[in-house]
Amino acid sequence: MRVVKYDKLIKESVEELEALLKKEKDVRINTRIKVIYLLKKTPKIQLKDVSEKLDISIQSVKKYWRLYKKGGIGNLKLNYKGRIPRLSKEEFERFKEEAKEGFDSLKTMQEWIKKEFNKELSIKTISYWCKKLGIKKKGQTFKYQER
Repeated sequence: MRVVKYDKLIKESVEELEALLKKEKDVRINTRIKVIYLLKKTPKIQLKDVSEKLDISIQSVKKYWRLYKKGGIGNLKLNYKGRIPRLSKEEFERFKEEAKEGFDSLKTMQEWIKKEFNKELSIKTISYWCKKLGIKKKGQTFKYQER
């Protein structure tokens, strides 16, 4: 079995990595930095040991190590931008305008979206967007009200 000296391949010092860990608020990125930190701090540690110590899969540890080797500590940052919304901004605006008139139910909203935009959204998704947009049930109807 070949022993890799990870600590020699890591540019940052232990102190620099500790400072990054204290500064980083995102738990997912913090975990990625911890992988590199442990590899730097403990010269004879293996990826399997890091995996066990941090209670994450060996595949994740290997992935974080590859990301680091490819682009340094900055490459460990998440590039996640979220899912692309099912409705465009213009469609959301039209939906909000229609909501000012009021809808009887989430089901009627779903049917209106299907008719107007030819898009199928689940009731759960529509409920989520109502909450996000400030569309509330007033009496028997759902209405959008300016905040």
